[in-house]
Amino acid sequence: MIVDTHVHVWALDERHRPAPDAKVAAPTEADPVEWLVDDMGEYGIDRCVLVQSSAFGWDNTYMVECLERYPGLFKAIGLVDPLSTTNADDLRRWMGRGLSGFRFHPLYYPDEGCWVDSPAHDALWDAAAETGAILQFHLWPRHAVPLARMIARHPNVRVIVDHLGKPDVTETAPYPSFRPVMELARFPLVWVKIGDYQIASKEAFPWRDTIPFVAALKEAFGARRMVWGTGYAGRARLVPLEQALRYVREELPCLTRDDVDRILGETPRELFGF
Repeated sequence: MIVDTHVHVWALDERHRPAPDAKVAAPTEADPVEWLVDDMGEYGIDRCVLVQSSAFGWDNTYMVECLERYPGLFKAIGLVDPLSTTNADDLRRWMGRGLSGFRFHPLYYPDEGCWVDSPAHDALWDAAAETGAILQFHLWPRHAVPLARMIARHPNVRVIVDHLGKPDVTETAPYPSFRPVMELARFPLVWVKIGDYQIASKEAFPWRDTIPFVAALKEAFGARRMVWGTGYAGRARLVPLEQALRYVREELPCLTRDDVDRILGETPRELFGF
């Protein structure tokens, strides 16, 4: 089994409109789930985890619609407002509609993500523990420090760190600014995602300046706590799917064949319950 754990899809019509206060620019065309289904058929991707686009804010309706249209093919990560006083109830409501978890973006907030370990968020994390929700974080390495404090208070919540933990690939070993991400490995319910390699890198494919950081994450977390994701579907892709697969299968010497099989298949299957 191959599982892509990070694909944004969206409709763009009267019922599905970008949020006016979104943290990212509104798209000019749809990136529909049908494009992803075509990609999966062409490249042998068995299952995918859909991730709500930040352009559409806290309305996860399209994620739910995709789950209902293609039962068993997808899981979905939605969004809830980290600054809302009702986010714990919002989490429960969307989990009740079939979502598997929620993504948060400390790096989009100018206050250094001070809400990450706020006592006001304990209710949100309690709701995640109660419902089994996975909490996924798109962060700079410095945000891993408050995240670690929150995980310590809520050790039964599963957490994913997005996009390699956003390393500074110009940094040399032992990567001091990246240490907070690697130190999250001490918590047994934290996973890290290989993704956004092309954004982290200062080079063209195969993004060789990212390889030392994948190796560091492999040493810290092991393949049993690493997953892989690509980003978008169809012609919205920033990286051809062929390259995204080749990167993990052929360009990372730190990974054995068993590691690759685990990262692409067994680990995400178990984590998301496919």
